[in-house]
Parts: sequence; C-alpha cells; structure tokens
Amino acid sequence: MTDDRWADARRVEGWAGEVRVNLLRAVALVVIYANHLLNVYLFHRDDPTLKGDYNAAVTAIVLAWGLAVFVLHLCLSRRWVPPALKYVSTFCDLALVTALLIASPDGPRSALIFLYFVVIAASPLRLSLTLVQATTFGVWAAALVLMGHYVFFKVGRQTYYDPRPDNPYRISRISEVLFVLSTGAAGLFAGQVVRQARRLVRGYPVEVQGPREGV
Repeated sequence: MTDDRWADARRVEGWAGEVRVNLLRAVALVVIYANHLLNVYLFHRDDPTLKGDYNAAVTAIVLAWGLAVFVLHLCLSRRWVPPALKYVSTFCDLALVTALLIASPDGPRSALIFLYFVVIAASPLRLSLTLVQATTFGVWAAALVLMGHYVFFKVGRQTYYDPRPDNPYRISRISEVLFVLSTGAAGLFAGQVVRQARRLVRGYPVEVQGPREGV
C-alpha cells in the first residue's frame, strides 16, 4: 500500500505543484520584464546597448514565455497533466532563460544567469526525482550552449582566448567550475526534498523516542 500512497501523492501533489510553479512563473515574468523596462526607459536610458535589438529580443522572449504560461494554464485547469508535461514546461523554462542570456549584451556575465537556480528550485515541487535530475543536467547543457554562443559567435574565439591577463571577455575557469558545482549541489538538495517527501508519505522509518524518565 505504501507505493500506492506515493503514486497517489505524486499524482495529486504533482498537479498542485505544477499549478504553483506556473503561477510563480507568471509573477516572475511580470517582475523581470518590468525591471527590464525600468532599466531601459528610466534607470539606464542613456545606455544604447539596452535598446534596439536587445529590447525587441527581450520583448519577443517574454511574449513567448507568456504564451507558454497560458497554454500550461489551460492544460492544468482542465486537469490534463500527461507525464511529459513537467518535462516540457521545465525545458521550456531552460530554453527561454538561455535565450535571454544569449540576447543580453553581457552574455553569461549577466545576473540573469541566476535564473537557472530558480528552475532547479522549482523542480522538486512536482515530486519527481527524475525531473530534478533531468533539470540539473539540462542546466549544464543549457550553460554549455550559452558559453558556445558567447565564445564562437558573440565575442569570437580569438578575442575570447586572447592570453592577455586583463582580457575583459574571458570568464575564469574558477567561475565556471563554481557554477557547475553550485548548480549540482542545488540539484542534490532538490532531490533530497523529493526523497524526504516520499519517506513521509510511505511512513517515516525512523522512530523518534521521547525524553527519558528522570532527564
């Protein structure tokens, strides 16, 4: 019966988690785009790199993301939750975060790179250990695509690998290793959340003793 309880919990709470993630996704999208518009038209209005093609690219990505939120809302409101839906929504998030970073003038140096951690943090809400693992590996793959575009297309291979110690385009190896390790650690912690939820649903196997008499 314990496996049945876990399957029931995953089905119901997985749906509820997907609903919460989609709601938070919509709120975050509004906040991020509002922050972008404030930077473009108020705080950094004299910065030409934030206008023109970059502003148009961010707007297009946000519209595509909003469309994805709407489609997911339709599916979830009708209780149509196929097993692949959580993977589709997660990899859609990873693809659009990567698109934002590619469009950014700073590329992988942009603070938007922290959005990868948000995607990992959202994965255990679906109560799927496989999704957590796929999300962690997906972040690494997305970061690899981002770095490839930055090195070979945005700044050029020769410019990026210029041996000058003051090369402003080069990203240190230490930063790259820390990113991989920190996202990996975030994935491990997210996986532990799912494992702990599974233990609680099945019946916690550890007996907690009360205080001894006379203590």
